[in-house]
Amino acid sequence: MNELSLRIITASVLFAGAVGWLFYLPPFWFDIVLGLIAVAATVELLRMVDIAHRTSYGLVAMLAWVLLVAGHGAWAMLSAAWIVLMVGWLCLLIIYVKKGELETEFRKLAFAQWMMVWLTLFVLVMMQLHAHVDGIVFIAGACAGVWAADIAAYFTGKAWGKRKLCPIVSPGKTLEGLAGGVIAGIATAMSVWLIWTDISLSFALLLGIVLVFCAVLGDLAESTLKRAVGVKDSGNMLPGHGGLLDRIDALLPAIPATGFIWMAFI
Repeated sequence: MNELSLRIITASVLFAGAVGWLFYLPPFWFDIVLGLIAVAATVELLRMVDIAHRTSYGLVAMLAWVLLVAGHGAWAMLSAAWIVLMVGWLCLLIIYVKKGELETEFRKLAFAQWMMVWLTLFVLVMMQLHAHVDGIVFIAGACAGVWAADIAAYFTGKAWGKRKLCPIVSPGKTLEGLAGGVIAGIATAMSVWLIWTDISLSFALLLGIVLVFCAVLGDLAESTLKRAVGVKDSGNMLPGHGGLLDRIDALLPAIPATGFIWMAFI
């Protein structure tokens, strides 16, 4: 089986699972599954940055996820989760760090904490949106837009890509691929929102632009992290796609950024 076929099969399974999770699970189980996704992403992240004693770091992160999910999207729980993560992980660094390793381990910790900030924001906003007016449709449109942008960028880049977008960070991405992805992503997200909600064309366009812009930044940010720690993929959890973070990296800033705007004006 070639790589493209494997990618298509995995993507199809993920899509079916995402539809069932988003549209058919009640809020309690939606939050539980979201928490499990966050735990899996955390495990992958700690393994990717290769921080020492990652089991202890993972247990502290588990406490933060329990607080956040149990709070069902409460802002106070986000602050509590951040305090647990920042203080708890720093204490572990102080306890475990060996002479001559402080700079290396602190850098790994900083990488992990930076990603965890976006991951916790993503989880919080997802829980809030799921309970918000038309929030489920918004999530569906946002995810469809980001995935459409990724797929279109891949095929457009393969067909016509010549000029590199950011060769140091992600040598496979091209400006032509970016253009195809932006157009497809905005059009797909707008179509879902305009068909299934009552928002205006101009508001849908604004959301689509912000969504795709943030998705590109999220993708490049995760690529930068992978370059910094010397790995090709964030993991091998998803056949043909690499790791879980490789699939949700674009969503981590895109959902919070556009979700805030949606909840503020809908």
